Amino acid sequence: MSIVNMKSVISASIVSSLLLFVGCGSSSNNSKSSDQPLADNYEKFQSRIISANTLSRYIQDWSANKPKGVTGRLVILQAGATSSGKFLKSNGVDVVTYQIPAGGACDPSYMRHDGVANIPGAMVDGARVDGMINTFHLDPEKDFIVFAVGVGSLTVRDVIRSAWALNYWGWSHDRLALLNGSIDYDFSVSSGLNDYLVDTPSTPPTTPSTFSMKSLKTDRTNLHIYIDDMMRIASLDDKKGYFIADARGTAEYSGAKKSKAIDKNCGVNHDKQCYSPYQGHIRDAIDFPYTDLLVLDDQREDVNGDGNITADDASFKFKSPIDLETLYAQKGYNKGDKIITYCRTGRKATLIAFTSDLVLNYDVSMYDGSWIQWGEMANREDVNGTTILSAGNKWITDDPKYSVNLGYTNPIDTQSALPYDIKPNATTAQLVKVEDQAYLK
Repeated sequence: MSIVNMKSVISASIVSSLLLFVGCGSSSNNSKSSDQPLADNYEKFQSRIISANTLSRYIQDWSANKPKGVTGRLVILQAGATSSGKFLKSNGVDVVTYQIPAGGACDPSYMRHDGVANIPGAMVDGARVDGMINTFHLDPEKDFIVFAVGVGSLTVRDVIRSAWALNYWGWSHDRLALLNGSIDYDFSVSSGLNDYLVDTPSTPPTTPSTFSMKSLKTDRTNLHIYIDDMMRIASLDDKKGYFIADARGTAEYSGAKKSKAIDKNCGVNHDKQCYSPYQGHIRDAIDFPYTDLLVLDDQREDVNGDGNITADDASFKFKSPIDLETLYAQKGYNKGDKIITYCRTGRKATLIAFTSDLVLNYDVSMYDGSWIQWGEMANREDVNGTTILSAGNKWITDDPKYSVNLGYTNPIDTQSALPYDIKPNATTAQLVKVEDQAYLK
């Protein structure tokens, strides 16, 4: 990202769902034209990814500076306070800043069943996304939403997951934005924008509103694919037209680092971290660490106040659109390819999905089950001695036509199959898509 009440502090379950929610110019919705020249920065972007200068203008005078066609409020969802405990200021009327946790998006306890197996930390369903927007009275037809990270850190992936959920459920690209980089970095004293910081965020509403994403009548369920789709694509000997991006990082891609599972009940005493039954990557996937998309080496001062100027003080901004295009090309992407991205739990891959869809206008879908589901589907024993899938089962991914297997995990360290509720005789893995399309009707 799990939804309950909130008073002065949002309860943990709604926060987890809210953060599973997850956000250039003023082009609208899902146009896939890539013929326009790309910018070398985000200063002229009014939505999608915006600069601190743009956001400060919005905060200063929203009515005069809001993008054309926007009729509602500016709602800033700030993930955690800055290192000095500050928040972006608001006027409490047409500009509000609500605090959300900085790193709580990964909630493996929230699962959805695709028909074959559970997806830990899956995309929130329709009822939950409506519950989330109503927590903060977000009007899906009017309001402009900005997600911002207080302290520069790799938890930006969790905030982007939140923005991606709004995108998935149909929020207009013209009214959805991510602040490029951390508030710490661009609203520091030296930036001249520190006057836009205050001690407290806005007070959240005490009762929920009654909005629904259904009002947008926008079906973007094609932004996600499921294990049967992924197996079909992985099995193709000729993948011309497809670009499969593994966002986990080189160590996991190469099998040097084991992919963690959702529980810590493994080992002799059942109190150790569990891992996927086997390690490796999906066949013909490209090693595309999500950190390659970010600027991690532009530290200039001790913005986090720890007494040292290190990589922790970097901006964590996205690289410019033109640099992103170059990066994708260097990885082997060809214009017109269908991008399929995955990671371990669906968080890191969201950065590739986000930049592909909302910045570069590339055709992209995310395999939301990612390795946490894919790596579970094997003819192996788990920590409890239970055989996960019988030999020859159609859903086994541990097969050279689907995966590059770089090593098995000792059964005593292998995640239990129980939380996945695997249906070995299932005929489809499209139930999440079916449910979400039905909700929108």
